[in-house]
Amino acid sequence: MSTFTKEVNDISSTRKTITVKLPAAQVAEEEASLIKNFQAQAKVPGFRPGKAPANMVRARYAKELKQELQQAVLAKAHRDAVESSELDIFKLVDLDHGPVSSEHDLTIDFTVDILPAFELPQYSGLKVESASSDVSEAEVDEAIAQLLEQRAAYNEIEGAAEADDFVRCTYIGTLGEQAVSDLVTEETGYGEQKDTWERAGNTDSPKIAAISEALLGMQAGDSKTVEMEFAEDFAVEAIAGKTVSYKLEVAEVRRKELPEIDASFCEGLGLKGAEELRERMRDNLVQRKQQANLENEREQISRQLLDAVEIEIPQSGIESETESVLRDFMYKNIQQGAKPEDFEQNKAELHEGATAAAKTRLKSRFILSKIAEAEKVKVENDDMSRMIMMEAQQSGEKPEKLVKELQKDRSRIDRMRSEIILGKTMDLLLEKSERVAVTEPSQEADTAESSDVEVVES
Repeated sequence: MSTFTKEVNDISSTRKTITVKLPAAQVAEEEASLIKNFQAQAKVPGFRPGKAPANMVRARYAKELKQELQQAVLAKAHRDAVESSELDIFKLVDLDHGPVSSEHDLTIDFTVDILPAFELPQYSGLKVESASSDVSEAEVDEAIAQLLEQRAAYNEIEGAAEADDFVRCTYIGTLGEQAVSDLVTEETGYGEQKDTWERAGNTDSPKIAAISEALLGMQAGDSKTVEMEFAEDFAVEAIAGKTVSYKLEVAEVRRKELPEIDASFCEGLGLKGAEELRERMRDNLVQRKQQANLENEREQISRQLLDAVEIEIPQSGIESETESVLRDFMYKNIQQGAKPEDFEQNKAELHEGATAAAKTRLKSRFILSKIAEAEKVKVENDDMSRMIMMEAQQSGEKPEKLVKELQKDRSRIDRMRSEIILGKTMDLLLEKSERVAVTEPSQEADTAESSDVEVVES
């Protein structure tokens, strides 16, 4: 097809309608070409392959011809009119057309979202606060203490419970002659609990403080009755402002014992001794600080670019990215024990937050992509190889299998290439930045330091 008319109309600053009009003669040309292809392959009784009359082929394969004609005409119209337009198209949003037939002219409406037009801000020499990745002896001590806590043993004892011992117990609450379990739901834990674990003397906001306090000095086989006075504004209405009696029975007491840093402990970690343990912990902390500092520096670059540019984000991008943000959020929280009904209760707030995050993500990508274009950032074979190896490690797949999967999914390859380009562009911006040393560690670094420290066992 070589002749058509095209008209572009604005719906918004980022959404356009491209109207393409094709004369019937053009559709007829495409149909004639398809019929020739069908003739060459058609099996019609009484005729050798390729010798069946066109009108017979048209009648015999009417349904298939109609489908292929529509696909061919729309594809060519899209390629000739939309892809060749001067619009920087982000996504095809909608397609509307009448019956595709050689008997009448055809009008096709392509609704597209376009990439926003904007000027790049100054992106070389951005000031970035760079925190130190040095690790103090106190930080190493704290990391080792966390490691010992993670590997602590909880051994059963015969004596009385002391503060912070864990006690397996049963308690039943009553209000006068009535069981509290008849007044409150079982899930709250304020009615009764059987074979539950409580920490003796727990002052960190226990559910029933009187029970935690009463467990001090108790041992296996002991029982007593304790009273708990609940505040007038207590959340569980049935017992708010009331004093509940709890019959408490102790079945078992366990005490935490930290391991000794001896040869056996170090061997279990694949280490030769205490000194190597300290070095391993120091290396882990340095790596965590370096990673946290890098993420913090990237965030500073992103924030400066985002603040410097105003962009109208295409609606189709906001919608798809919002869904992606919500999926990621729900998956992570379900992995941590959340239930689907938890999301339903805060549906509106979650969607609002996801939409805001989606707009920020897309805006950052648009800016970085334009910088990548200006700086001619390319994806090299080594870049793709590293990305494939990293994804294979994360998924547990063999790299060879992943490569075969990628060969069947062009869109996945395009996404990987895009991530590589955005990452390389951010690295380039960091290289071009002006670093300012800060003495205090960033908030992100603090968070990383305070999280659990793992020792990689060999």
